[in-house]
Parts: sequence; C-alpha cells; structure tokens
Amino acid sequence: MYDSMEHYKVRGPITEFGDAPETPSVIKNVGWTLGNYCPHKCKHCYSMSARKPGTNMTTEIVDRIIDQLAKSNVETINLGGNEPIFTNGPDASKSLLPYIIEQLDYRGLSAGITTSGDTLLYLYEKRPDIFEKINDFDISLDSPFKAEHNANRGDDLYDDAIKCLDICKRTGKPHSIIMAGMNWNFTAKHLSALIDLCKQYDAFVRVNTMKPLNSYQMKYVMSIEQFYNGFQYLMEHCDSIENGESVLRTVAGTNNTKRCPCGISSFRIHSITPDNKIYVSPCVYMHDYKSSQDLLTYELSDIINSDEFKVFRQRHANPELLHGCAGCDKANICGGGCAARSYLFHAVQTGEKSFLCKDPYCPKDYKHNFISEQNNVKTKRLAHMDYLCTWIGKVK
Repeated sequence: MYDSMEHYKVRGPITEFGDAPETPSVIKNVGWTLGNYCPHKCKHCYSMSARKPGTNMTTEIVDRIIDQLAKSNVETINLGGNEPIFTNGPDASKSLLPYIIEQLDYRGLSAGITTSGDTLLYLYEKRPDIFEKINDFDISLDSPFKAEHNANRGDDLYDDAIKCLDICKRTGKPHSIIMAGMNWNFTAKHLSALIDLCKQYDAFVRVNTMKPLNSYQMKYVMSIEQFYNGFQYLMEHCDSIENGESVLRTVAGTNNTKRCPCGISSFRIHSITPDNKIYVSPCVYMHDYKSSQDLLTYELSDIINSDEFKVFRQRHANPELLHGCAGCDKANICGGGCAARSYLFHAVQTGEKSFLCKDPYCPKDYKHNFISEQNNVKTKRLAHMDYLCTWIGKVK
C-alpha cells in the first residue's frame, strides 16, 4: 500500500554536515521520468508512489526542460521511471516521446531508454525514424525464466522483452538487459541463465540492487553475502564496462575515487505532479528527497545548488564523517558507498532519516576474497555510465 501523495512531500535532513566542504558537481548524466502512467504492476516498483494522475506534459514543458538541460551542458538522458511511451496516459498515440527524442537529438543530447518492451516495440514498428535516434536501450527482465518474470511484472511481458533483444541485435542497436537484483533472483542459477541470454542476444548485462523505499520492500533486498557472491559470479563471467558500485570497487582492485555519482555527475527529473510542477532529486530512488524548487519555475543551476544537492556533495567529499567510516583505509575509494542505499536502509530499519550512515554492504562487514575486476572491452558510451550506483558488464 502506498500513500498516493508521498512522492510530493519534500523533507529530509539538510544540515547534518554543517559547513563541511563539498565535491564540485559536474552534471553530465540525467534520468527523466516522463509520465505517471504505467500499465504494469511490478511487485518491487520503486516509483509506484509517484503515480498520482493529474496534469499532462505539453510541448512547452518539454522545451523548457530540454533547454535547461542543454544550458547546463548535460550529455546523456535516460528516459525511464514509468514506461516512457506513456507520457500522457495509456493512449500511446498521444505520447510526446517522439517529440522529446527529436528535441534531444536536435540539441545534441544523447538519449537512452529503459523499457519493459512497450516503448521499443512502439518506436520500432510505428516510428522507425525515432528508433534510430536512440543511443541505447535497457530492456528490463526481473528473471531470465519466463514464468517468474511474468509473475513479478503482473503481466505477460517476457516474450516482448525477448523480441526487443532480437530487434536490437538485428539492427545493431546497443542494448543491455537490466535486472533489479533481489534476494530471489540474484542467485547463481538466475545469473547463469541471465548471462546465457546476454550472450545469445549480444547484450550487456546491467544490475541495480534493490533499495527499499518502505518496510514492505525489505522482503526483496539481498543479504550482504548474496551481494558479494552474486557480483563475484558476474565478474568471473564478464568484463566490467561500468562499476558504479563503489563498495565493489574497494574489493575488486579498482583504485579510482569517483564514488557514488548521484548529485555529483547525475540526478533525476521526476514526473509531473497533479499541480503542474516538476521536481528534481539527486538520485532516482529518493522520491521523498528533492529540491523544493520546481524545474518549470526555477533555473536548473539554482536547483543543483540547493541544500538537498549540497548534502550529497558533502557526503561524497567527507566519508570520514560517516558512522563507521572514520579511519577506514578504503574510505577514499568507497566514500561510504551508495548514498541512497545507505539512507533508505537506515530509514526503513530505524525510522531515522540520515546521510551520516554507511552502506549496508560495507566490505569491512563481510570478509571476501574477491576476484580482481577486468576491464578489457571498449564500447560506445551507454546512457547509464556514471549514472546511478549500477554495474554493467560484457559477457566474456
């Protein structure tokens, strides 16, 4: 059960780091939820609370947002959150998605799409001109096994996803299978079958781990043992294309310090509210934590400089201030891990909202002889590179 207005409440700590220094932000990668409608009922959906119907998008709204993105020198846009073709309700013929993609292309912004299948199939069959303008597609599969995927999605979607993979392979369009890693699907059996599908359809494999937005979703999160064992399996069978999971980098021999990208190199534009406002969050998962400034009224540069974004930059710059991170020799790489996962796990488990907590998958809490990460593949830039704490691999 969800509070249908939960998404629109702005709250959360903004002063925990005091006057601590902050990492400069260089926003390059943005996610954009285009609408409030989705025909599917995924059991683990993290944007279900943002589905209050109301105002539709207009070309004027689209022009305003894209102009702000271009002025801020953003480079890539991932269109997802809901099923992107449904920008204005269930009638795809009224969608503004083709217009949005045309305008992004005109302004030199690279667009990627995350889809269960509907959006890709619609564009490929009805708007091939727009299909060609997409940089890459992420096709959602909750399980490589048909019955499980359909049951979790609440709809018969597996065959559509496979059809999308085949289309991308035949047309040479870069594509990934994206799976939300949960305790029931992040097993050796599932990952083995997922890798086989990626190999068959020449797809990248991408994983976002489940973050609990509420106590109900805690039933889906994986244990720390599953987290490391699952990624160990993936890295044994794949070359890493993108490792946005900073806790993984500390155990996989990756000595870079870019840490959690949210609010630093990326952010999320949320769907339009019933009262015709569009808010921006440092992270896609932070539905209740966003700037109070409306993107249709305020300059994007002012929103990025808001207190809500400042907290993410301060956390990024000062991992030694996090509880349990002081004195850790890996803190300069890990940075305390994923900001959203740390915040959400702590909030659900304790009722306290704080950015001063470390990642629940902290490698110090699980001694693991981890395989060294291999990065031997050169590839075209994908929309989810340096956006979210995500992992992308290419099957060896």
